[in-house]
Formats: sequence, C-alpha cells, structure tokens
Amino acid sequence: MDTYFKNQLRGYDVVLATLSGFSEDICQNCIGLSGAQTKVIKGLKKLRMDVEKSSIQEAEKEKILIFTESSLKAAEGLKLAEELSCQKTADRCKIGPGCFPLGALELMNQITEPAILPEKEVRKMAKLICVVCGAEEPVPVVH
Repeated sequence: MDTYFKNQLRGYDVVLATLSGFSEDICQNCIGLSGAQTKVIKGLKKLRMDVEKSSIQEAEKEKILIFTESSLKAAEGLKLAEELSCQKTADRCKIGPGCFPLGALELMNQITEPAILPEKEVRKMAKLICVVCGAEEPVPVVH
C-alpha cells in the first residue's frame, strides 16, 4: 500500500515543479494557476489524511508524511500575482488552446493512475484464459 502513496507523491512532485516554473514565468497572472494550486493543496491534505489512517508501517508512514508536508509547503508557497484573471479571455495568453496549469494536473493523472484496459479487452482476455485452462467460470481463475 505504501507504493500507492509514494506514486501519488511522485505525481505531486512533478506537478509542483511544473506549477512552480509557470508561476515564475508565463502563468504568473493566470487564474488557472490559482485553481491548480488549490486542487494540489486539497489533494495533498487528503493524501495526508489517508496516510495517517493507513495501516502501513510507522517508519514508512513517517517518511511519507514528511514528504507530504514539504510538498504542501511548496504548493502553498507558489508565487501568484495579487490580481488574477484568465489570460486567454484577456487575450494575453498565446500558448494555444489549452491551459498549462490545468494541463499539469492532467499530467499527474498519467503518473498516478494505472492504465485500465477497456472492458471489451478484459472480456476477450478472460474468454481466452478460460478456453485455454478449461475452466467454466465467467471470470478467469488463477491456477
């Protein structure tokens, strides 16, 4: 289970580095950066609560909590302008159709969420496994 938490923190590490770069440059006046910051802070607080409730070893739990706290401080310390607005709406953002800060949050999903096979592929694999092993269960059984 501690692997799950470590993968979550790896994702937050990448996102925080990305948002930090954006806050120093292209997105410093962007309201999207503020929204991304809020989502990261809420996510880290939830992760901290989940770690505290978990049954992982105390030594591992402590390491994860220390890293979570330092990530939370980094997220809270992102530099934002006093007045924020959507830079696309104001016609000042010329980076394309997307929003970099919100895209950084999507990047985290790519890091932390495992790829899931479409249901059709799972059924196809289950059928092949059952035919090969001769089992009559609708779901494959590991033999």
